[in-house]
Amino acid sequence: MRPTIRLGTVSGIDIGLHWSIAVIGFVIVSALTGTVLPDLVPGMTGGAYLMAALATSLLFLGSIIAHELGHSIVAQRNDIKVRSITLFALGGVAALEREPDDPGAAARIALAGPAVSVAIGVVAVAVSNLMASMGFGELIIAAFFWLGVINLVLAVFNMIPALPLDGGRVLQAVLWKRSGERHQATISAAKLGRLFGWAIVAIGVWQFAQTGTGLWTALIGWFVVMSAKGESFRARWALTQEQAEKAGSTDTPWPFAHLYSPPRGRPSSGPGFDPDPGPRRPPTPTGADSEVIDVTGRPVSDDPTGRSVDQRSDDRSPVG
Repeated sequence: MRPTIRLGTVSGIDIGLHWSIAVIGFVIVSALTGTVLPDLVPGMTGGAYLMAALATSLLFLGSIIAHELGHSIVAQRNDIKVRSITLFALGGVAALEREPDDPGAAARIALAGPAVSVAIGVVAVAVSNLMASMGFGELIIAAFFWLGVINLVLAVFNMIPALPLDGGRVLQAVLWKRSGERHQATISAAKLGRLFGWAIVAIGVWQFAQTGTGLWTALIGWFVVMSAKGESFRARWALTQEQAEKAGSTDTPWPFAHLYSPPRGRPSSGPGFDPDPGPRRPPTPTGADSEVIDVTGRPVSDDPTGRSVDQRSDDRSPVG
């Protein structure tokens, strides 16, 4: 996911915002202004609620960045480069250059984010109580209290053992440790992720049928389902490659062409389409041979995975 706005760099990690972050910003500000703050502190003006909601939403987005930095810093300590952190409509994602080398590192990286959220939640609730004892305004006390509670709730939610949630990555690490099979562990954790995602979708649909709300809940569930499918597809593809290498073959077909977009540089499948047209050399005005290109018109490299030479070869392993 490419950021729309770049905020800066922390510990060598680019931090940015995707345009869709405006959606969650609008949802949070609307909820705080319309119901949360008026219920906690009744009798204030609309302008006061709005200013408090805007400030609280910015602090909340900052806590999401801190959550992702927790993942990222632990990943760096395990010699994994982190290219970027991007906030989008449904949270944040840290783009790791590669997957952890062992289940212990994978578990530590996954646990770091929720640990940061718990720390922020505890501190924010403590600050709200301290402010109350010192006579601060009720609105700012309520804002810090909400910030603390929402971070604790998100930490608990993230620890549900279903990919792509952090708890699912911990489960994947445990299964990997027990079986010694990284990709099979990912497939198992992703299966639970899909079931969990569909359950959230069902809850959202039920809420919509009962009250006319719940579309956001259903959207979150759909995101979980699709992310879990992506994790499973990548793991199955990697498992296919490993099995082919063990068999002494480097020509492994893309196993999910009908379900998932193949890597750039690989031809698509379809009726009447030659799945292996081979490289072609278009003529040049001088008659000299040009560089070999594939069916997409991009230069062909010697990479057995089929990537074009202008494609970045690093593996961005997302961590939420």
